[in-house]
Amino acid sequence: MNRGRGCLACKAANTKCDLNRPTCGRCTQEGLICSGLPLGALFVFRDENEVARRNSQRARRQLGESFITQWDASDSSNSVSQGWPYQAAAGTIGSSRLQQQYSWLSDHALATVPEPLRRDVETRAVERFFVNWTLHPSNHGGSPGYMHELPMLFESAQQDSVLWLAVRAVAFADIRNENTGSVSFHTKSRQHYGAALNRMRTVINDQQNLGDDRILFSMLLIDNFELMYLGRNDPFSPHGEAIKHILRSRDDGQLYSPSRFSLWRLTHYRLQFWQTLFFEHPDAQQIAWVSKLNMEQPDLRICSYVLHMNILTALSKSLTQTNENDETMRTEKLHRINQLAKEMQELISAIEQWMSEMSEPWRAKKHESQNIVVFGDVDEVHGYPIPRLQYSQILSYDDIWLAYIWNFHASSQIVLRESLVETIESASVLQGKDELDEDDKSVIQKQREQVDNLAATILESFPQLLGFTYKYRKSGQPQISLQGRMVGRLFALFSMWVVHKARFASTQQKQTASDVVAWINNRHGLD
Repeated sequence: MNRGRGCLACKAANTKCDLNRPTCGRCTQEGLICSGLPLGALFVFRDENEVARRNSQRARRQLGESFITQWDASDSSNSVSQGWPYQAAAGTIGSSRLQQQYSWLSDHALATVPEPLRRDVETRAVERFFVNWTLHPSNHGGSPGYMHELPMLFESAQQDSVLWLAVRAVAFADIRNENTGSVSFHTKSRQHYGAALNRMRTVINDQQNLGDDRILFSMLLIDNFELMYLGRNDPFSPHGEAIKHILRSRDDGQLYSPSRFSLWRLTHYRLQFWQTLFFEHPDAQQIAWVSKLNMEQPDLRICSYVLHMNILTALSKSLTQTNENDETMRTEKLHRINQLAKEMQELISAIEQWMSEMSEPWRAKKHESQNIVVFGDVDEVHGYPIPRLQYSQILSYDDIWLAYIWNFHASSQIVLRESLVETIESASVLQGKDELDEDDKSVIQKQREQVDNLAATILESFPQLLGFTYKYRKSGQPQISLQGRMVGRLFALFSMWVVHKARFASTQQKQTASDVVAWINNRHGLD
């Protein structure tokens, strides 16, 4: 960015301006009116799109961090008015923190809250919700964002609609330990959750506006509420069929709108994770949707790979858990199992080749764990011990979406590789062998090693997902990103369940995964 040079008259004449003010030499000599520099021409921008993007990201991040800091700086035992800089109820502010923040104002000026700041605590809780539960798109890391369209939809939502109720249920759960009036936010959260469920049942039963984005967002928020605040450790969602039904009602049109596709993507990923955990075959409509995606985009390629893995693991489950007494059927089953094992190995080879060609910023950065600053041994506000990481390094990604999508991919690989082992073992039994062939042993050993590596990769990313680690600016000052911190913790749940269930994950890995899930349940659960 350079300062513009020359008054308008000199610029029009393509003549060098001597920059004298208030009138330049040329204009004085020729008797012209020297207009000087117009305000809009004080700065001339070159091609600085990347700089502008980073500045925009930084501004959004700082806004979110300052907003959260105002809420979380106080101890959880303090009242709502103490936790916020503004005391809306009485209309006065007695906080020493506010006096420090506005040190240039007199006590008299601080005595009255300006009208724009006179907002009730429920409104502020909803604002805090949008900081915790949304992610802005980021070209730097390839992140497509997460629920960033929700604030605009919420603005137009009618009071007591299903979306209005679902947002407030989650928002109040985040401040469950605060009290205002006669009803605690712990109670208000459950009340709004129950009301949202009842309203959702009515919408689904009446088939009213099922394809509306507000309805699908509401269903996801209800499911998030149960996962994060009700401590539902069984990851199988009772809302899975409802979500499928809503997606079907939206038809293919949802792929041809940027905002509707964004919502489809995160919902489809949720379905895929349930299918991965329980070896379920994807629906035909899911397969048709994924076939229309651009596989040049890495996250969509992962979506396609996971779909293929789901198909093979579901088939493996159906083949290996059935017994055939008829010899002809046993022979046919053996043929199908051997063919399935071959397809699994071919898919694994294709995935490994594709991953080897990935470039920045998709690759994780490795750090020695002892050189990473963690928030401490406990969550300082609520006193819950932070899960211990028993590895020498941790992984950090450019944003938590990348951590999520890679963990999503790694978790699906764990299930696929363990399913491959089961198909090989099942084939050996069908052949009546007392012992596996050496080639089969070699394949199984490789899969065991890869499962261990994949589980370690997932666990090494949890400090970033849970929001425990600092990033550093060039100046060396810590930079704490709080935008979307609840999203990161939701992302962590799914992959931790896979590690905990994995046959070939080590006891230590299973315990760490269990500790992470327990920390999330204890930290955010509604008792």
